[in-house]
Amino acid sequence: MSTPSIEIEVLDNQLGIRAPADAVLAIVATAADGPFYTPVPTTRTKDLVDTFVAGPLVEAGAYAIERYGLTVLPVRTDASVAGGFGTLTADLQGTSEATIDDTTEPTDELEVVIRFLTGGTVGTDGITYQYSLDGGRTLSTTRALGTANNIVLPEAGNVRVNLAEGTIGARGQLSFPTTAPCWNADELAEAITALRQTQARWTLLEVYGDLDSVALSALDAGLEAMHSSGRNRRAIAHARKPNADETPATYLAALSTAFGDSFSRRVAVCAGYAKIDSSVSRRRYRRPPSLAVAPLAASVTEEIDLAELAYGPLPGVHIRDANGNPDEHDETVFPGLDDARFLTLRSWENRAGVWVNNPRLFAPVGSDFLYLQYGRVIDLACDVVRTELEPILSRGVEVLRDGSGRIDPEVATSIEGQLNARLGDAIVAKRKGTAVTFTLSRTDDVLRTGSIGWQVRVLPLAYIKKLRGTVALVASASAPANVRE
Repeated sequence: MSTPSIEIEVLDNQLGIRAPADAVLAIVATAADGPFYTPVPTTRTKDLVDTFVAGPLVEAGAYAIERYGLTVLPVRTDASVAGGFGTLTADLQGTSEATIDDTTEPTDELEVVIRFLTGGTVGTDGITYQYSLDGGRTLSTTRALGTANNIVLPEAGNVRVNLAEGTIGARGQLSFPTTAPCWNADELAEAITALRQTQARWTLLEVYGDLDSVALSALDAGLEAMHSSGRNRRAIAHARKPNADETPATYLAALSTAFGDSFSRRVAVCAGYAKIDSSVSRRRYRRPPSLAVAPLAASVTEEIDLAELAYGPLPGVHIRDANGNPDEHDETVFPGLDDARFLTLRSWENRAGVWVNNPRLFAPVGSDFLYLQYGRVIDLACDVVRTELEPILSRGVEVLRDGSGRIDPEVATSIEGQLNARLGDAIVAKRKGTAVTFTLSRTDDVLRTGSIGWQVRVLPLAYIKKLRGTVALVASASAPANVRE
């Protein structure tokens, strides 16, 4: 006879959250191969790998496809900023010395670790090793060095480590980080132009590569040009990762200085880093938060706040070690980046996983566009208005007979009714905003100028960011608590 008990199974993935049918994430990044500045819709990781081989473009696209079922629109850029190597740390437990062959170039940002399992003499059979590209979190199968005097890492762009004559011990190890090739501001601008010119549909843009104030200006200018031409889009990008010896306070100060008074109402700039499970290799690489945040944003409708718990945690994302201690930026532990307008990740007490802290846009202080959803809802309103007003262009309309050239009020009311109905269906009926109104000018001389003004006003949803309350012990069930304000 079993012990009396209550069994509770907590189900996940029951909300039915799915990417909107028309959601397409555009991704601008570098890759090992493939056509430059040529957006091509892609729905399979295999096609990404076949076309672009490796690199940030492949990793970002594969994550979005696997984790959120998104269609991606990859755009490979040139890479004027070459991939490079960090400091080599080696303890080979013998007389041999290791050097990185700097004639090779890494294709991605990696944490290379090589561990020797069986020692011996370089150039003589017997030495075995394992390697890792993610800081030792995932190790390869055991490999034999044979008579070679170097180790080639094909998955890292054929990066080669040379081994000098001498011996290597059974516990020898070497490690070094790499940086990925990256675009410059002009190359980023060229990629944005390609996205503006393509007729391929896309919803949101992810830019992979360290953003600075110059690149932010180029990205913002490109998105504003799209807005002027009728394509309203927003982007999620990232600032550089923290240096190994950089404290959270130093990192915050450095980013604040680097970006200064720069701003963009169309770009969310992520800061900090995270360990993210690769959808290509199954390794756990250190990546910018944007790689996980952008697909989430593309997978939800415009009004959603990415910090809402219903839409997290971010799949395959880690900011704490196996013991639960923070080893990447956690805004709840190291606050400040959010106040500096950066989008960051966070943890919650008693909740597993990693979450968006706030979907901040890098808007100027005091801007209405504090969060990404405000911008996306306004973009939706702009799209609806443009779609409805374009057929009215060049259409003949009646004017008053008093010589003022003003539009007949009945005609204006009819146009307003049409626009308000469409806006109401797109925004209010679908709970993307509280109210929306379209108003056409009654005072403009449209007869002589051919021009008439209009305005749209959107009352957005409110997003609760603080709940205040009290908890107290009371003398009896009927006794009120003594609340102090």
